Amino acid sequence: MAKERKVKAAVMTAVNEMEVRHFPYPEVPDDGAVVRMKMCGICGTDKHIFAGMPPSDLIARPPIILGHENLGVIEEIGEKARTAMAAQGGELKEGDRVTWYAGIPCGECWNCRFLPSNHAATLCLFAKGYGQNMSADQPPHLFGGYAEYCYLVPGVWVYKIPDDMPDEVAVLTDIFAATVGVRKGMMPYPVLKEGFGPGDTVAVLGDGPIGMAAGITAWLAGAYRIFLVGGVKRRLALAEELGVFDHIIDINDMPDPLERSFHVSSLTPGNAGVDMVVECAGVPDAVPQGLGLLRRGGTFIELGNFFDSGDTVINPFAHLCFKDVILIGQWSCPPQSFDNALKLMEMALKRGVPLHKLVTHRYTLEEAAQALRSDEYMKGVIVPG
Repeated sequence: MAKERKVKAAVMTAVNEMEVRHFPYPEVPDDGAVVRMKMCGICGTDKHIFAGMPPSDLIARPPIILGHENLGVIEEIGEKARTAMAAQGGELKEGDRVTWYAGIPCGECWNCRFLPSNHAATLCLFAKGYGQNMSADQPPHLFGGYAEYCYLVPGVWVYKIPDDMPDEVAVLTDIFAATVGVRKGMMPYPVLKEGFGPGDTVAVLGDGPIGMAAGITAWLAGAYRIFLVGGVKRRLALAEELGVFDHIIDINDMPDPLERSFHVSSLTPGNAGVDMVVECAGVPDAVPQGLGLLRRGGTFIELGNFFDSGDTVINPFAHLCFKDVILIGQWSCPPQSFDNALKLMEMALKRGVPLHKLVTHRYTLEEAAQALRSDEYMKGVIVPG
């Protein structure tokens, strides 16, 4: 019976081109599973791949089904996969609402074999990635979230969603996982300030979903004062509603980076500058501007420039050496961060943060290309049903 069923998916066939195709419903082996998709977040990565931004040709080659911020319900699962895929322990079953880590390390390259386990998944040289480099031409085809169903291959880390967490919040797990990575303990130097901590002053650059998640994470970690720097008024208005930012700075009202630096410093203890800057804007010039906000001995986290958006200019003396900066680049997050992300979102909900408001637009599979070209939303989602 299953073989006669057809599954609809939005397939990227070339740069800026997408069409709806139908695929056979897959057979489920003992170590695999099929998830019925509820919704899939539209990530900036999806938009960059669709637009052909470098190095998307090294990451994704069409035809592919985009989508890695996945939320669905287990439709079928093999006996072995019930425990093997259960990242939190226990057993998975049909009907469980789940999300999963999109990357699958090869386990054989140098990085997988010799780096600490919490880094291997992000630095694997030959990792497979849902919605990124798994071809829709290769059976069973369904390797991305822009589809009615998604096939889970052996080795995927699957996480159950808490029963009382709304879909519009659960779909944000990947976003919060990215900001969990900037916690204390991500570096092997426990005396340094390498993550959010109680009493910190934090500046978040970028008013998109990652910036909002970074601010919420800092707030939950006990940050003393949190700044948000952005330029999209509707997003800044939503940031006000979240209730976690102490100071919101619109770059349209304060366009001079030097003026912003003096303004932020004047609101920090000793006028020293912030303890941590998290760059989430994905704009190259945000890097030197963010370094200008940082106190001496502070920490700069680069999250936003996930794709090559161009070059910028920094002063190695003024921005780095003189300040004794701790500079951390983060291209991805390890699978272990998903469990912490779910806990963080539960904490935020209990404390009254309206996380569901981050999802502002919903699109069908037929509207996927339109959604990828749009800048109207804070977080857009593809809803296949």
